[in-house]
Amino acid sequence: MTTTAEAEASGSFLDRVDSLDPSIVVSAFVRLVTSGKVSIDDAEEAMTTTTTMASMAPPPPTTSGEARPALTTNDARARTTTTMSMSSSSSSSSGEKMKTKALRRRSTTTTANCRTRHVALQFSYDGTRYSGFAQNVGVTGDDSVERVLFDALEKTRLLVVPSDEGEEEEEEEGGENEEGGRGGGGGGVAKKTTTKAKAMDARAASGYSRCGRTDRGVHAHGQVVALRLRSAFPPGTTTTTTRRRRATPVTTTKNHYEEEDDDDIVVAVDDDSLPRNSLDGLECLVPSSEEGGRPTAFVSKTIVERDYPRVLNGVLPPDVRVLGWCPVSDDFSARFSCSSRTYRYYFPRRYLDLRSMSVGLRYMMGRHDFRNLCKMNCEQVYNFERVLVRGRVVSPQISYDVHADTDDINDDDDDDDASVPRWEEGSSSSSSSSSSVPPSPRDMCHVEIVGQAFLWHQIRCIMSVLFYVGRGLESPTLVRSLLDVKSNPAKPSYDMASESALVLHRCEYANLNFGRTVRNLWDVTKALERRWEDHAIAAERARDALDSLRSGTEVRWTDLMEFVEKIADGRGRKRARGDGGGGGGGGGGDVRRELLLRRGDADVLSWGSAVDIIEGTLGVRPHPPNGGGAGHVQKGQTETSVHVPIMERSRGTTYEEKVRSILAGGGDGAGGDRLGGSRRKERYEENVIRKRKTTEEDAAFYNHKLQQGGSGI
Repeated sequence: MTTTAEAEASGSFLDRVDSLDPSIVVSAFVRLVTSGKVSIDDAEEAMTTTTTMASMAPPPPTTSGEARPALTTNDARARTTTTMSMSSSSSSSSGEKMKTKALRRRSTTTTANCRTRHVALQFSYDGTRYSGFAQNVGVTGDDSVERVLFDALEKTRLLVVPSDEGEEEEEEEGGENEEGGRGGGGGGVAKKTTTKAKAMDARAASGYSRCGRTDRGVHAHGQVVALRLRSAFPPGTTTTTTRRRRATPVTTTKNHYEEEDDDDIVVAVDDDSLPRNSLDGLECLVPSSEEGGRPTAFVSKTIVERDYPRVLNGVLPPDVRVLGWCPVSDDFSARFSCSSRTYRYYFPRRYLDLRSMSVGLRYMMGRHDFRNLCKMNCEQVYNFERVLVRGRVVSPQISYDVHADTDDINDDDDDDDASVPRWEEGSSSSSSSSSSVPPSPRDMCHVEIVGQAFLWHQIRCIMSVLFYVGRGLESPTLVRSLLDVKSNPAKPSYDMASESALVLHRCEYANLNFGRTVRNLWDVTKALERRWEDHAIAAERARDALDSLRSGTEVRWTDLMEFVEKIADGRGRKRARGDGGGGGGGGGGDVRRELLLRRGDADVLSWGSAVDIIEGTLGVRPHPPNGGGAGHVQKGQTETSVHVPIMERSRGTTYEEKVRSILAGGGDGAGGDRLGGSRRKERYEENVIRKRKTTEEDAAFYNHKLQQGGSGI
């Protein structure tokens, strides 16, 4: 119990405090905490109490423009008494609830009890076994890269949830759902909805953004995401800094002036002062613990930021690896702050004309409408213009580099000079040492395309067209016809290239420098080396089997002739029905005469010789067309197939026809039920109509986003 003398002393002290400048009171409070004479718990309780006092009663009414009176010491004294009384009366009734919340805090990380940083993560993944990058939140059985990423973030407790209150509401709903399930069996759906809501809330609270949305089976080496993650630095982290004082007159026994010593002051560590990587430490003041774990003093400790890549790689599957991280500005977006994206598509040379492919690629450079070289998603996209900056067709011997001129990017009109493609030939930088090696059908090549942004399936459609050109089935000018949407507003029918060879190679940012550690990159390199070795060994096994077949097996001439004549007859019947439109093999009599000219004296021949005869006579080969990777079978690609020129094929619906169908409630032009059509119409109105901005608004938005970034160097 407080005595009368203590009360009078306390009142006198508060009167003196009331007369002091507020900055002096704050400085005195900080000195008490840092000296250890006041514990952290007491300091936090005092700040909480003061905040409660300030919100208990509304301020007195004021006239317009009149400043509200400040809270005086007497007001604070009165409100403190009231608050203490309220706290005492409610403590017993809320004890169990506080215990429950304490248990929940042990199993979750919330924005209230940790410090977060807005960071960008760069990572690599093999998309073979994944359904794509983007997660279908709340869908059972989702097998996306994003799902395993968020599972790792939750497992490592790097992801923060919005608040304790949100989780408490979810648990209460879960209890009600369980009761409902026991009584009426209706709890399952509500629980699923709650789980999805929790995941969406956590994602929204983290400010999550992604650079590219790769499809099923597509890979990435330079994918980037950004979100807020838990920091190693706790809230309210402080450090000391030296403040130099000016020379002030100090009276001493010798009656002369002396300069006062420099003063160490305690300052809070803001986000800009935190280390930008996982290597540099920061000396901070942290509380030391004694009996009962109550901090009674502060000690200096060097804190290093979490090594986010190593922490995540410890729980991620081996085919997903985080490469580096860096802090970024609050307005940074992994999607909209990206200045360019680079895709690579890998393929064996076979018998492709790489030079012709580079000519077709050159026609695509600059700004064009790519609606005939993508899959139109009319519910979300209305502008199909994209800019391709540069590209390359690369083999071990040579690289054909193509690029867009400034006029190609800025001028919306057709460029007459584009009829003369421009490219540069040079030694392949990826394999300059083997440039003297003659070309082989099994050389691994790739096409590289750099652009600001891409449409859905745009790269796979581009590669499909380039493969037609490379096989000599189409002229490079086919590209110009497809880009002429005024003359050809509807896309002709053709298959996309396989997804298995496509890689999101790099995402570029104007103001982003990732920080990396030797330890993490060493571990990532070991994982990638193991992956390469597995695939290389599998490739060599297949090569050995092919070579063994060619040289170690034999077939009869009569069997070979029957096989070739059957394919030739099938082609002849297709041409007679008018299903084909081009060459590819002759009539049965011509084929037989050519086979007889090739026949030797022996009744049998090696399988390698038989394959050469089939290829030379019919023009067909035992490997699938380029772009038809494992599990990707292109329609009509059989031995009896004949090529129909793409511009002579049937056409799909135009963009305008698709939009009219959506607005009529019929979906994307292919019909659909009333409910599905209504949903498509709602998505179109939300994404295309209501969110559409003016050209000036778009330019201002993107210019601001492109300036955002950060550095981990």
